[in-house]
Amino acid sequence: MSLLFRHWQQRWRMPELRLLLLALIVSVTAVTAVSFFTSRVENAMQGQARQLLGGDLVLSSARPLDNAYLKRGQALGLETAETISFPSMVSHGDKLQLSQLKVVSNNYPLRGDLKTAATPDAPETLATGQLPARGEIWAEARLFAELGVQAGAEVMLGRSTFRLARVLTQEPDRSSNLFQLAPVVLMNLDDLPATGLLTPASRASFNYLFAGDGGAVRQLRKTLEAELKPTERIRTLDEDLSSVQQTLQRSGRFLGLAALLSVVLAGAAVALTSTSLLRRELSAVAVLKAMGMSRKRVLFDHAFSLLLTAVLAGVVGTVLGLVVQFGLAAWLSQFVGEDLPAPSLLPALTGLLTAVILLLGFALPQLLRLVDTSPMQILQGALQRPHQSVWVVLASLLVAVFGLLWLQAQDLQLAAMLLAGLLVGIGLFWALSVAALRLMQAVGRKWQSRWIPSLGRSRRAVLLVVVFATGLFSLLLLTTVRTDLLDRWQEALPADAPDHFLINIQPAEARSLEQFFAQHSIKTSLYPMIRGRLVEINGAPVNPDKLENPRAQRLAEREFNLSSFSEFPASNALLEGKWFDQGVAGFSIEKGIGETLHFGMGDRLTFDIAGQRLSDTVTSVREVRWDSMQPNFFVIAAPGSLGEMPSTYITSIHLGAKKALVTDMIRQFPSVTAIDVGAIVGQVRSLIAQVSMAVQGIFVFTLIAGVVVLIAALQSQKAERRREIAILKSLGAGRAELRWRIWGEFLLLGALAGVLAGLLALTAGNLFGYYLFDLDMKLNLLPLLVGGVAGSLLVGVAGYWNLRGLLNVLPMSLLKA
Repeated sequence: MSLLFRHWQQRWRMPELRLLLLALIVSVTAVTAVSFFTSRVENAMQGQARQLLGGDLVLSSARPLDNAYLKRGQALGLETAETISFPSMVSHGDKLQLSQLKVVSNNYPLRGDLKTAATPDAPETLATGQLPARGEIWAEARLFAELGVQAGAEVMLGRSTFRLARVLTQEPDRSSNLFQLAPVVLMNLDDLPATGLLTPASRASFNYLFAGDGGAVRQLRKTLEAELKPTERIRTLDEDLSSVQQTLQRSGRFLGLAALLSVVLAGAAVALTSTSLLRRELSAVAVLKAMGMSRKRVLFDHAFSLLLTAVLAGVVGTVLGLVVQFGLAAWLSQFVGEDLPAPSLLPALTGLLTAVILLLGFALPQLLRLVDTSPMQILQGALQRPHQSVWVVLASLLVAVFGLLWLQAQDLQLAAMLLAGLLVGIGLFWALSVAALRLMQAVGRKWQSRWIPSLGRSRRAVLLVVVFATGLFSLLLLTTVRTDLLDRWQEALPADAPDHFLINIQPAEARSLEQFFAQHSIKTSLYPMIRGRLVEINGAPVNPDKLENPRAQRLAEREFNLSSFSEFPASNALLEGKWFDQGVAGFSIEKGIGETLHFGMGDRLTFDIAGQRLSDTVTSVREVRWDSMQPNFFVIAAPGSLGEMPSTYITSIHLGAKKALVTDMIRQFPSVTAIDVGAIVGQVRSLIAQVSMAVQGIFVFTLIAGVVVLIAALQSQKAERRREIAILKSLGAGRAELRWRIWGEFLLLGALAGVLAGLLALTAGNLFGYYLFDLDMKLNLLPLLVGGVAGSLLVGVAGYWNLRGLLNVLPMSLLKA
């Protein structure tokens, strides 16, 4: 073992090993900084999203929950709260109003903010940490309007009298029942027994809320899932808040894509530096093999040096990455206005694995070629073809690259798409650069001027163009993510995105309601909504008890919101079939509901609508963008197919500062129910803003890493440059000519690489936007211009800076180096 360390120390004197260590440290620093940072941002976004559930984990049941669940959570150090919700009548004098009574324990809510107002028209204030006192209730503004009372009025609930103390404007966990028709009334749990309202016949929902350490929450969830009774379920963002969950998924993909690009730069740097290092070992390996050292011993000796270098780089890079991400987090907190959660230690393991995989994938094939070559061939400076098939070597590289991408992204689809894009891109870079450089070579021969760089004389120029283009592609694609894709995502939720849903609009009131909003310059479109239960699929009865998926059971038990209209929804994408405006009849279904309940194109569905049967065939499948805040439906019927079936209308509107109109609307249209989803819209916008700032922080660091990797790529060919400049000086080339040749070569190479990178970044950005983020394609030629100019300047400056020291050295000393 001591001999192996001594050999590593001897190799440490070679600049290639130090360069390899530097490339690995830069790579690991980039990867771990991004991993630490993105994990903290994602945890912060998940935490904010969980505020809309009221806790980190919510256990719900239609029957009273066992108090042992609460004790189990408390034993794990979690905070707990309890809520009970059921419909009940509120009376004031001779007026009665159906309400949704929500009874909460003293420490509600565990996550998110509770807000109230003194009167329906007064500004809201934060009430988190406060609850209605004994004998008081808080209620939504709808209840005040429908009972015709003011704050302070006394109302009856069951056998008890309560003072209607404040207006309830925001509950963090309202997302679990957004389309509740009745206004919510908030009551202290201590007041519930005296009312006599809760009985076994009450249609109540019992909820336990848990919040605290992530590990404890995961442990509790795992325990609960194994013990859940048929009436109990764990509520999640995916089911209760699909709009925010979809935004979180997009956010994770944006950050994951940004992180993957640092891995691309890492691979390019290590591939070049490891190749250069092993070439420097030709003579040493020849001597060792000539003296009788076995192939296995040589392989183990060099593999140990590489592994030790990887571990050292992994440790140093991880520490630097941790330091860098703290700087990024501090910078981001200035814009977000809050501190990010503490980082986990998992990215440290990711950093170490990244260093090892980089060397195994990129250096091991070259090392195998080295040890398989005979001493005579090595002394002649030629590496023979390895015993392994070239396809085995390529497979090793592909597995390593894909392993890095998947390790960083934790998203199989994203990693596979980026790997495919890289393979296509590198192939295009190579083919186009060969063609362009041959053209430049022909031009150089025609003019017969030694001042024109001979870019096409060797594979070196082609290799540099491919490496530069790959690095610039990473930076340009990240620029596209940072600007174009994020801008288009933000445009998908514009400033005038709906913040209120209106439901239970009667057909007789539809025209008058449209006129009411037109008078106040508010745009709206009404959609018919019919409640129906799915009873048959292809003639077979739907039995919820036979469905294994709990979500499928709940969907089969409940009534669907069906609609019928001819204009295709702007927030949907047609995946299969044809829309109704092409004369097609039948049903159009949302993709997710079909996958959950196992029906799709060509299946015949039957719904029971108020005792009437409606049957038709699925003729199209849609993908719904739930974060659009537009009315969306699982099932849409062809226009006219619903006939005279009972229906109401639904719409979404943007009120903004005109929230007072809700009170006026309720007075004129008492049957209409207004649902404020402004908190969800604000949460989605906040998540988008955080992703935008996070990607900008990653971009700054990745840009620095890209420059360092660029210099490392140039440094790996410095020995060859020494010999070339020595020859040119011996032939009489002056300092000015050499300087111009260096500048000219790298300016042209950089411009060519930048244009190629911009072209691929434009294509890849649109493909990622369309297939991963559900965004429309858009032609933006800016990456081509930015790529050409930035590539020329960046590569030109880096190339000259790297080689400028060779201009003052005598030819003889260069040849001896």
